[in-house]
Amino acid sequence: MADLRDQTLGFRLRHEWPAYVYLLPVTVVLLVLNAYPIAYTIYISMTDFGTGGRGSLLSYHYIGLTNYIYAITNQSSTVLALIGNSFFWAGGCVALFLLVGLGLASVLNQPLRGKSIYRTLILLPWAFPAFITLLVWAGMWGYEYGIINGVLNSVGIHSVNWLLSSPDAAWAALFITNVWLSFPFYTVVFLATMQAIPKDLYEAASIDGAGTLSQFRRITLPYLMPTIVFVGLMGFLFTFNNFYPIYLITNGGPGLSTQIFITESYNDAFGAHGASPLYSTAAMYSVLDFLIIIVLTVVVIWKSDLTRNWLR
Repeated sequence: MADLRDQTLGFRLRHEWPAYVYLLPVTVVLLVLNAYPIAYTIYISMTDFGTGGRGSLLSYHYIGLTNYIYAITNQSSTVLALIGNSFFWAGGCVALFLLVGLGLASVLNQPLRGKSIYRTLILLPWAFPAFITLLVWAGMWGYEYGIINGVLNSVGIHSVNWLLSSPDAAWAALFITNVWLSFPFYTVVFLATMQAIPKDLYEAASIDGAGTLSQFRRITLPYLMPTIVFVGLMGFLFTFNNFYPIYLITNGGPGLSTQIFITESYNDAFGAHGASPLYSTAAMYSVLDFLIIIVLTVVVIWKSDLTRNWLR
């Protein structure tokens, strides 16, 4: 019998309708818990709720696309900076995730003594709560008492104000911290995929005279490519909105150099740095971020071919 995943949407609905009935209650709950907040956020972004005193907690008015027009015309530099930072943050992190995860998985896939111990140690960064880990890293990046500057001083290098001196130093701190949090997942996924590759292929390639690099390029990498594409795209979508590392390490500084949509939205909504809450502005940034994520998600679904033959 043909795989139902290869059939048209109409065929699937006729033959799988009981499954959709069972899923209906949880679907309704999810729609209520997610659709209403999204719709309300979109509405708030089109009001004067807390913007420059025009709206208050008790009284605000619908003003249409005024907030969006104002952001595009008067705050275009901020919006462009947030878009650039968000893509740089997500793209840079995912590139490092894939590189580190693939490298460690390749090492652990070799016959090593104590391999099980190494695999356990690699999972440790993933086992600790991310919030606690980020606070520890924030202390380690400290200018006066951070252990990283202490190590640099011990080898004759002057201390670096990682979080405030320059955007490059702040981004370096963020990337290194986020790689520490995320590399175990990518390592485990790549290692599991590598171990599923038939060993006969490597034996045949070795008999034919192929070296380690050639085997990796012609056997390992093609088998890994679907996994690399999937975890890379999903990792990009997750990191694009990864709030905690930036908020806890740099809080978007210095200036707006490491600020992304989600942290800017939080700062506007909760009146960071002593400013008055700008609820409609925060909602507007959330909506812009949501629209970008929707576009990226459509691209992921299209590239992953998840809807193949559904609308046929």
